[in-house]
Amino acid sequence: MFKIGDYVVHSGHGVCLIVDKIFDSNLHKDFYKLQTIHNNMSIKMPCDKANSLLRSILSKEDLAKIMNEAILLSDEYIKDNKERKNKFQTLIMSNDINDTILLLKSLYHLSDDKKKEKKTLGSFDTQFLQQAERKLFNEVAIAIGISSLEAKDYVYEHLKVTKVI
Repeated sequence: MFKIGDYVVHSGHGVCLIVDKIFDSNLHKDFYKLQTIHNNMSIKMPCDKANSLLRSILSKEDLAKIMNEAILLSDEYIKDNKERKNKFQTLIMSNDINDTILLLKSLYHLSDDKKKEKKTLGSFDTQFLQQAERKLFNEVAIAIGISSLEAKDYVYEHLKVTKVI
């Protein structure tokens, strides 16, 4: 179970803070009240669904291990737009940090290829990139105790990529 004050990663909303636990007498159910880190949006989630949609922020040690191993993950991407969009949707909704890293590496590689062709990422690729970066940068920032900007540099360094503009 999670506690008030815990930071968690929500599969669809990224990093959130558990701000309260409330009982809804009409529904006879306990709910967590979450606040997203990136835009301070409030989310009400049934406590009995929490284990399937939330996970704890990684420890500093676990995060360092995962980031050090991230270089081994493939950066290949699917060339077909429809297939790529479906794959990226699955990866972004996963609550596995390795899926988020895999998605980012694929998007960074795609972005590099587009730059070589003097093109830019398409709209859905850009949206996935923004979501995945926000999710990972916020978790890194909280796990290590650094700013989001420092987290961005940390991720870029560990993934050995150039900054995406």
